[in-house]
Amino acid sequence: MDLMENIPEKNPKKVSGAKIGFIVVIILIILLIIAAAVIWIYSQQLASTQFKFNLDGRRQSEYSSNLFLFQDNKIYISIRDIAPLLGYNVFNGGYGEYTEDRTKCYVNNSREVVSFETNSSKIYKYNVTNSGNGESQTFNVDAPILSSGTNLYITSDGLVRAFNVRFDYNTENNEVSIFSLSYLANYYSNQITNSAVTTSTSNLSESVVYNNQKALLYNMIIIRDSTTNLYGVASLADPTNTIIGTRYSSIEFMEGSNDFIVRTSENKMGIIGNDGITKVRLEYDNIVELDKNLGLYLVTSNNRQGVVNSNGKIIVYQDYDQIGLPNTINDTNVTNRYILLDNCIPVQRNGKWGLIDINGNELTQIEYDGFGCDADTSQDSRFTDVLIIPDLNGIVVELDEVNGNTRTRKYGVVTADGNLFISIVLDSVYSLTTQGETTYYATFQGQTLDLVDFVRQQQASWEQNNNETVNETTNSTNTNNVENSINEGSNSLNDGTSN
Repeated sequence: MDLMENIPEKNPKKVSGAKIGFIVVIILIILLIIAAAVIWIYSQQLASTQFKFNLDGRRQSEYSSNLFLFQDNKIYISIRDIAPLLGYNVFNGGYGEYTEDRTKCYVNNSREVVSFETNSSKIYKYNVTNSGNGESQTFNVDAPILSSGTNLYITSDGLVRAFNVRFDYNTENNEVSIFSLSYLANYYSNQITNSAVTTSTSNLSESVVYNNQKALLYNMIIIRDSTTNLYGVASLADPTNTIIGTRYSSIEFMEGSNDFIVRTSENKMGIIGNDGITKVRLEYDNIVELDKNLGLYLVTSNNRQGVVNSNGKIIVYQDYDQIGLPNTINDTNVTNRYILLDNCIPVQRNGKWGLIDINGNELTQIEYDGFGCDADTSQDSRFTDVLIIPDLNGIVVELDEVNGNTRTRKYGVVTADGNLFISIVLDSVYSLTTQGETTYYATFQGQTLDLVDFVRQQQASWEQNNNETVNETTNSTNTNNVENSINEGSNSLNDGTSN
């Protein structure tokens, strides 16, 4: 018996079917792998082109759809939406105006205020720390502020200046990264052992430390010698590369000029540039920046004050007891108490005040008892003090009349070029703001004048009578006409506050 006879033969059709099934499975697996690869590649491409936003190194998955606006090959950022993300409050209207005007806005934190206005290429920064005086510095940005819907938008370059941030846009990944100043300060403080950009690593005031942190945005860092406790400046890219040696008892970065005010161990101050070159010799008791755009600095020695420029050239000799308005002046039109109407520097000597221009030329004699007029709020709490009258390009001056023990304050108006525009005969000058409109009033012999309207009426009358154009910065003859017109016509004028 043949044992092989009981073994069944394999069915060639079944074998062939199994092979086909196996091949089909392999093909399906390969197709699935290819499909998965295609999907992965597509998703990566989609992810790379999809816009991404990082703040202080963290991806932001939730943010306002209005935050970014792409226009004219620029990235614009909504001021209203970015402000809270960077630790700022945001308000409608101009700083100090208390209106809901949406063509303007301002933001603030505990250190500074920044104001913006639609279609303007300027922003204004106010130092509001305890050591600051609330004055503003003007900065130009690369494009005007845009208005879209209820938002105001600023370019990325403007954002860097306004909010003190580092901004980066990776076009390949379509990714925006913003780093706040506090993040940068903490990051570099941990990276660079001798850094002095936080209050914990510096014994300088909070205001000075904040200003010094801004040097990080320009690739410089304040450093401190742990042995001597003296300060210097190093390159952020290479902290071993010292720009200013650690030999100063204090140092402060000046935003805008990007230079440094330094103080020696002998308590003398000067200015050193970001290239390490001395600009203003270290020989003064104190230095204060008057205006970054003009490059002017108030210098003090032995309680006498003068003005030098950014190259150390003397603009105003140290002949004055005080330069700049007193801190008691309260007029929102005054954004810089050292320079009024972009030209006039108030100076005081022997108790009397006058004006010099930004080139050091005398505009008026040193003869006035003060600048500005305090409003009598006992009559109306809405009345506000006046020093500058913008519509007249004028400055209110005070000259007192003394009769025995009686002192009577009288007021007039001088122009930005020092001409006496309205003689010193007014009893008071004040302003009143109603529905966002500010009117400037003057009182004379019991009568109230809308001062700007009155002056314009007189100018129109002179122009008609003389058949010639009379500018607002009128000459002394027209000044006398203003005084005469006040004397002759004030009784016929209505009380300007009654409407």
